[in-house]
Amino acid sequence: MVDIRNLSFDRPQKNILKQFNCQFHAKKLTLLSGANGSGKSTLINLVGGVLKPSSGSITINGIDIKNLSSREQSTLRSIAPQRRIFDLAFTVSETLAIIAKDQRAPHQTDVEQALEIGEIADLRVTELSLGQQQRVSVALALIQDAPFYLLDEPLSAQDTSHKTATLDLLAHISKERGVIVVAHDADGYKARFDGVINL
Repeated sequence: MVDIRNLSFDRPQKNILKQFNCQFHAKKLTLLSGANGSGKSTLINLVGGVLKPSSGSITINGIDIKNLSSREQSTLRSIAPQRRIFDLAFTVSETLAIIAKDQRAPHQTDVEQALEIGEIADLRVTELSLGQQQRVSVALALIQDAPFYLLDEPLSAQDTSHKTATLDLLAHISKERGVIVVAHDADGYKARFDGVINL
């Protein structure tokens, strides 16, 4: 379980989150929803260790993440940011090979098939469309073995068929892992989720 207690995060002259409390459960597909600027991406980045809270605590499976090394934190959750920058001209296969074999999830093949990675495996990530890059970013997160996956707007650049395939994949993975998806415009597929948390 991801347990968030009294979490606050401030930027200069602006409070983004204030005394926020929630829980994300294992074996659940959870939608994190809310208006633009409500703090969805900030929350994902706090849970993902990209940002540090102003106050409050975040524990994952009972472990407080604030004093862990980046290596230790990576074993607790894997994150796909809203926009991953691919600035090195590796192929998709080379990019996914960044995840060491001993760190890969047993559902890796399911991920690559659902996201149609095989069709673009030999292409350079710098030459892919935005939607293809997004699928590679999501694949990078999901092939890593972790009890929780944090996906920030993973459907925003996908067409209807790829959205459906991605949601089917996430539902499959959530039978064994916790999956948290940020989306600001999810009215058409809220029913696909086990729960919704609104910011």
